[in-house]
This record gives sequence, C-alpha cells and structure tokens, in this order.
Amino acid sequence: MTMPPIKRMVLYKHGVGYFERRGQFHGETLTLSFPRTAMDDVLKSLIVIDRSGQVRNIDFTTPEDRADRLARSGFHLSQEQSLLDLLRDLRGRSVRLTLAGKQAEQVKGLVIGVDVEHEQPLRRALVSLYLSDQRVVRPFALDDIVQVELLEEVVHNDLIFFLHADHGDRSDRSVTVHLTPGDHDLLIGYVAPAPAWRVSYRLLFEEDGNEARCWLQGWGLFDNLLDEDLRDVEVTLVAGQPISFRYQLYQPQTPDRPVVTDRPPPSPRPKRRASFLEESVSEDEIQIHALALSDSTEAAESTPTAASGEDRDVLFAYRVHQPVSVGRGQSAMAPIVGSYLPARRVLVYNSKRMSRYPFAALFLTNTTDLTLEQGPVTVLIGGEYAGEAVVPFTRAGAEIKVLYAAELGVTVSESFDMQNILRSIRLGQGDLIADSYLLTFSRYKITSTLAKSCTVIIEHTLSDDAEIVDTPPPQSQTNELASWNVEVPAFGSVEFTVCERSPISRYETISSLTGEKLQAWLHDKVIDDTTFQHLSRVLNLLRQIDAAKQQIAEYEREQQRIFERQKRLQQQLTPLHSDGEEGALRQRYVATLDQLENQLEQIEAAITDQQNLIKKHKDRLDRMLSQLQ
Repeated sequence: MTMPPIKRMVLYKHGVGYFERRGQFHGETLTLSFPRTAMDDVLKSLIVIDRSGQVRNIDFTTPEDRADRLARSGFHLSQEQSLLDLLRDLRGRSVRLTLAGKQAEQVKGLVIGVDVEHEQPLRRALVSLYLSDQRVVRPFALDDIVQVELLEEVVHNDLIFFLHADHGDRSDRSVTVHLTPGDHDLLIGYVAPAPAWRVSYRLLFEEDGNEARCWLQGWGLFDNLLDEDLRDVEVTLVAGQPISFRYQLYQPQTPDRPVVTDRPPPSPRPKRRASFLEESVSEDEIQIHALALSDSTEAAESTPTAASGEDRDVLFAYRVHQPVSVGRGQSAMAPIVGSYLPARRVLVYNSKRMSRYPFAALFLTNTTDLTLEQGPVTVLIGGEYAGEAVVPFTRAGAEIKVLYAAELGVTVSESFDMQNILRSIRLGQGDLIADSYLLTFSRYKITSTLAKSCTVIIEHTLSDDAEIVDTPPPQSQTNELASWNVEVPAFGSVEFTVCERSPISRYETISSLTGEKLQAWLHDKVIDDTTFQHLSRVLNLLRQIDAAKQQIAEYEREQQRIFERQKRLQQQLTPLHSDGEEGALRQRYVATLDQLENQLEQIEAAITDQQNLIKKHKDRLDRMLSQLQ
C-alpha cells in the first residue's frame, strides 16, 4: 500500500516546516525517505501515532561513508563488469547455474573463478565450477549461463548488504517504521528544513471627495521542494521568529576513551556547546501599465480572502481556508489578507531617509485583526502604479507608514544654529560648576511648486537628553523621533523651527574668575547680590595670595643673586695675602660678605612674613568658601 500523503503543512520564516502525513496503511514496515541534511531535524521531531495498531520501533540508515560500508561487504562490484566481478567474488562459494538451451540444464558446484579475454570480456569469458561429487572441474561460457542461484545464506546476505550500502550513497536517507501486522490508521509528523515563506502586498488607494480608503491584499508565497506532489494540503503560514537550531543526532559520535592503567584518570568534564530605496524615479521613467485597475472593489471581489489568522503567543499564524495543491518543484501563492483600511495621503520629510525631498506616503491603520508580516508592497493610486515600499511587521491596531515615492514638487532645506545660555552657578569641592542650557535650532524651509496647498510632516530626530522648547507640541513623539504637520501654501514656502534644549555643566576654578565675569553674572541674574559680594571678597583674597606668592618669588630671585655674588667674592678672596695692598682688598671683600649675609637674613624674614600672610589669607578663604557653599 502507498505511503500516507502529506495532509498538513506549517511553514515558518526561519527555514523549517512542520509536515504531517495522515492516512490508511496496510503492512508491517513503512519506509520514509529524507534528504541527508534533514535527518537531524527529523530525528529531533519525528512522531508516529497509530490509531488502530502499535508502533514497534523505528530504524534509520546509518550515515557511514560509502567506502567504509562497501569495505565491510564481501563483494566489490564495478559499474562496467558487475556480473564478472560478482562471479569472481563468489570464488569458493556454492552456486547453481542454469544453462541456455531447451533442456535448461542446471549444474551445482563451487566457483573456481572466471577467465576473461580482455578484448571481449563478456562474450569470451569462461566460468569454472568444481563439481565436488564428481571431482570434476567444468568450464562454462558466460553466454550460455542464464541464471546464477546463490545456495549459501551468508552469500545472499552479503550481496543484499552490498546493494543497500551502494544505494545508501545517494543523497536520501531512509527511516523505517516497524508496525504490528494488519491495517493501520497513521499520523506521522516531523520538522524538516524548508524554504522560508514570503509575503507580498498590493495597496490600492482611492479618494472620493473627503473620503479615502485603501484595499490591502496580501499573498503568501511558498515552495514545494519535496520529492512528491502536494494534493489538497492544509497550509498554515506562521509569522514570527521561534527559537530553532540544528542538533547533531544523525551522525554517530564515538568519544575517545583514555587508556586506563592501574591508576585511572579523573572523569572528563562535559564541554559546553557551544532601505528603503532612496533613489528618486521621475514619472517619465515609469513605463508600467499592466498593474492598472479600475477600482479596489473589483480586486476585492475577484480574490476573496482565503486565510484567517490566530495569535500563538509570540507567533501569528495564517491558516489558509482552502486545501492547496502544488506540484513537485513548483511554488504557490495563497491570498492571506484582503481588507479595506482607513488611509490618508501625506508628505513626509525625514533627512535620515532622504535629504531635500519629502516622500509621498500613505498612513494606514491595521484594522484587519491580523498581524502583518514584513514584505514588499506595490502601491496603486486611482488604479495606476505609484511606487513601492516595504510593509514592516505590524500588529493589529498599529499604524502603517508606507513611503512609496519622492515628491519632487516640494523641496526642504535645513540649517542649524546653537546657543549656550548660563542658568546657574554652584560651588562643588572648591570649584565653581556652571550649569547651562545648550539650545539647538533646526530650521526647515519648505518650498512648494505644487498648484495645491499641501501638508508636510516633518520627522525630526531628537538629540540625546534633550527636550523640545519654544516649539509647538509635536503631533507624535517617541524616544527618538518627533513629528509636526506643517501646512505649505500652493507655490509658496514656509519655515519651521525646532528648538531643543540640552543641559550641560562645566567646571571653573574660582581663581580663573574675573571681576568682569562676576559683573556679567550679576547682570544676567545668574547670581544674587549677596553671592556677588562674597565672590568679590574671595577674589580679593585670591589676588592678595597671588601678590604674596609673587613677592616671595621676587625674594627668592634676590636670594639667588646674592648667593652667586657671595660665590664670586669667595673665589676672589682665596688667593689674596693678608698684608699690603692685598690685605686691604681682602678686608674690603670680607666686609662685603658680611653685608650680603645680613641681606640674606632680612630676605629670609620677609619670606617668612609673606608665608604667614598667605596662610592667614588661606584660612580666611576656607571660611569664606564654607559660608558661600
């Protein structure tokens, strides 16, 4: 009896499908065939349910290399001379030959071998048998032999194994289900690799006065790459991304084992297993007329929706109503969406998508109660081709934005400006922290050459940690994007400005302040008069400390000059005698050295006074800063 056919097929977006066979079967063994690449998934997911009998066990072809399988066989048959090779490999085996002729003589004996004439191996070959009961060797021409009967069971098994092994080298692998005898009502399900299904949409927009609507039609595309025709199959297309992986089950794995001596090694630890197209197209480049339709009603009536949807937690399934038939190696399209949606035509400008020109767009609301899978959409306005776009993955009730063409009759130019406004001053760990606002002005100048007024939606990308100020409230806003509707007159232009305010802080040392900066802060009311007086006294103390440090530096330079003069005098004093003119000069040098030493003592005292003054000023400064904070 034939294999139960596929009656149900569930296709996913990530390269697998669930296939279900159902039907009656009579017999004890049912063999399924799968590509080698599918075996891991099949062994991971295969389920067999017998409603009128029992499943005994399931076996499958071992994925051994062909050479290894054939080497374990007792036969080695070539592609050109398989009969001669078989007779050679039967050497020493018992066979019964049936000869040609009216008598159909049969001869039983042990095969000795085959003698071949290489020029005509098949026509002039001789097969020799040893007739043990007669103790006679008898040759037979290969042309006279019409049948070779294998009399030994082991030889029969070896030949069967060889043929199966040779056949197993093909790409398909077999899975055999062993059943109890009799009739069976089977359900067989398994997951196997399958091409991802796709979706394609058509969007027909119509406008009648103040009323506008769209007919959305969606087609699910899938392929039959199985080795059989699909007849009347229930098809379900699942949107979403379930977790799926390949797990090596088909390939046998024999772990290496250590050689154990008297002291076994420790047990091994387990190892971890690891755009939208922005190029504008002018109207004279579009030569497509085959997609023109009279109206959306005609499309809706000609192709009724043939699928219903259902939520499956994080997934969404389109269940095709009518059974589908697809021939082997062919593909099919099934209508899965067909519904009128509320719609409006707008122009959308987003410099991240395309600069200078806005997009012609349709804003739709998904009122289909279906989750729409991502896919391309062809847009027709009034029955004529208008452009193309991509419908994103959209849940029921969400808005769909379809940008299908560039509007060359409207241009948008952008300019930017920044301004820093100080808002407060804080004291932190001896430094001043200046808190400011950075104002960023994004100016959009929109110019229209259209004969009618239009609305342009400005989509503005928001800066990080910024808030919108001095700008009308946006019509919509997310964490990354805000949009405004800007009315543009016919043959006119308008300018729209978005102001963003970002807080920034910078640190300044108090010593870097100037009186002019304090006056500016007081004028701008960043600080009050009391703080201004405190900071003025702080600056005065800092100036006095700086003056004292400069005085100390001057004293130290004077010290250095005296040290150098003392050194020169001492060098001049050493060679002088103590009498005569040299003695008088020596006394004058000694007196000068005494004067210089007195000057050094006075300078040391002055430096100490300045250091004490600095300490006094710093103590007072710390108290003032503490009061200021």
